[in-house]
Amino acid sequence: ANLHHFDWGILGGVKFDVILVDPPWQEYFDRCAAIGATNEDLTPWTLEEMLQLPVEKIGDTPSFCFLWCGVTHLEDARQLLHKWGYRRCEDICWLKTNKKAAQRRREQNAAHVNDVLDYKATQLVHDETSILQRTTEHCLMGIKGTVRRSQDSHFIHANLDTDILISEQEEEVGCTRKPEELYDIIERFCLGRRRIELFGRDWNRRAGWVTVGCEFGLTTFDAKT
Repeated sequence: ANLHHFDWGILGGVKFDVILVDPPWQEYFDRCAAIGATNEDLTPWTLEEMLQLPVEKIGDTPSFCFLWCGVTHLEDARQLLHKWGYRRCEDICWLKTNKKAAQRRREQNAAHVNDVLDYKATQLVHDETSILQRTTEHCLMGIKGTVRRSQDSHFIHANLDTDILISEQEEEVGCTRKPEELYDIIERFCLGRRRIELFGRDWNRRAGWVTVGCEFGLTTFDAKT
């Protein structure tokens, strides 16, 4: 489903306890374009387009929103959370442990460094706006409403996990797939069972979740069940 034209009424008025959003940020498009990777449709959305998503209408009270924002879109993500009615409460950081290892393997396998495309594929992406090589991404967590750990243990389990994800990045050049460990963190923390992911792909298919995205296959969603 293309979220530009998605009929939100299909959800049957369901209010969700957890909303996970992984938008096609400009950062992802620039990163993949720099190395010639086109394995995904990464046509970027503008902030104005994302602000039009009616996330505030599908989130229950209380509920939580988890929003991936790369490295360069932290301020944009804070603006989105505010517009959608969420207060930022945590910043989960993904540390990509294998980024340089993947570079070394690709360099060893490159037969001709004079070939421009092959050479670019062996390089880490160097952003002219960054001083250090970036090996992290951020996922902001927002809360809507009020929950108290002393009273709402039926809904949340706090302090079970840390705010750091240490996980390998996909070896496929240009892949924007995020670590599955985030699902585990979310499901351990929030016991609400109504969960939805926006901008999902086939690899995001997960039991107990509704997944919406333009590169997602056939749906099994039924608002009545």
